[in-house]
Amino acid sequence: MNLRFTKTLAFRLTLLYSVIFSTAFLLVFAVIYIVVERALFENTDTDLLDDILEIQETYKKGGLQGLKVYIQEETRDDGPENLLLRITGPEGLLYSSDTSTWGDIPIIGPNGPGHDEGQPVFTTFTIPKRPALKARSMWFPVGRYMVQEAVPMGWDQSLLGELRHAFFVGALFTVFIAISSGWIMAKRTLSKVKEIDRVARRIAEGNDISQRVPLRGTGDEIDSLAATFNAMLERLESFVQELSDMLDNTAHDFKTPLARIRAMAETSLQNKDVESVHGALVQIMNESDRFLSVLNAIMDISEAKTGLLTLKREPVPADELFEEVASLFRGISKAKEIRFNAWPYQDGEGMLYVDKRRILQSLLNILDNAFKFTPSGGTVAFWYERQGGWVVFNVSDTGPGIPEAERSRIFERFYRHDRSRSSPGRGIGLSLAKAYVEAHGGKITVKGSSPSGSTFSIWLPFSCCH
Repeated sequence: MNLRFTKTLAFRLTLLYSVIFSTAFLLVFAVIYIVVERALFENTDTDLLDDILEIQETYKKGGLQGLKVYIQEETRDDGPENLLLRITGPEGLLYSSDTSTWGDIPIIGPNGPGHDEGQPVFTTFTIPKRPALKARSMWFPVGRYMVQEAVPMGWDQSLLGELRHAFFVGALFTVFIAISSGWIMAKRTLSKVKEIDRVARRIAEGNDISQRVPLRGTGDEIDSLAATFNAMLERLESFVQELSDMLDNTAHDFKTPLARIRAMAETSLQNKDVESVHGALVQIMNESDRFLSVLNAIMDISEAKTGLLTLKREPVPADELFEEVASLFRGISKAKEIRFNAWPYQDGEGMLYVDKRRILQSLLNILDNAFKFTPSGGTVAFWYERQGGWVVFNVSDTGPGIPEAERSRIFERFYRHDRSRSSPGRGIGLSLAKAYVEAHGGKITVKGSSPSGSTFSIWLPFSCCH
């Protein structure tokens, strides 16, 4: 990230934060101002409404003359500049308090709004003689007349003015705080973004994908972005490492079969006998098929380890898997003179949601391994059971067993322990089985049997199998 771009982005973020803070302050003030103004109007209206009953009682007792006396007394007590009272009738204005401090104010006649309904009518107006001051007015019917009462809102206006002044001061303070905090937040945000950019540049320039962005542990969006970036790098590093391992293994272990294929091709070129050439070509095709089979297995292992293996899941009864595998080895057991004990689960059937072809391949590889190392007269047992949220397929044999020190390595690609060197195979069967099972969220465990042999357990999660 160049300096100019960084400054521009910081300015934009600062402006954005400032606008957000200022808008929030403006909305809060507007709500407070409207609530206070409404409350002041309601208090003034309540005071005016309290006088209606008293004025109506005065009219009942003294008529129009009684109202005039009431107006004189009230304006004398409050002062004519603080109270306006007027009486209108069909013929116009009948009586009014001193209006020298009020000026010319429109009159509502007895046929005006509110008379027929018997309800008071409230209005707000600017006092002509005191234009800086507003007044709250109430017209209400009394008998056949209309009475107007108005009071100046000097205190209310003063309070609202103080509130507006406080707003302007607060607005300036808010803008200052918004700009300052916005700049700090922008710099803090950009510092993490720049750190991500620096790590990405170091990886691009040095091809070192072990680089990671340090996390603050704040749990905010930027920290979450950095964590996601690190997770992506870990996934990429795992993929690259797996690809490197695969290339190393294939380069080392495929030399021999490729050399054999080439030797058979060269021999067939020198041979003039058609049948011999045809036989050599058949051998080359068979060897090529085996070579491609191993290569596909290696690719599947790599894809499974990096999470790229596509599984074609389907609901499969565990009994169905068990019987398909067991039926394939019943004939083999007779040919090799090995007892084969296959015990189906007796306490109910389990339904698995798996890629049937790949799970079958895993079970076949484990059982094939057991038969390969079990001598004639020995025993191979195959059964499955439910353990909590797992369906567990077990394979035990009475072969020579696997030394405890080597059990952690038997699932490595092309690894063959000393006792298996003389046996056919390329050392990827167990690795492929483990990759397929783990791609389903399962696991394979191995332990020694007594007095000899091994027991492999294939654990498949039952919770996903509905």
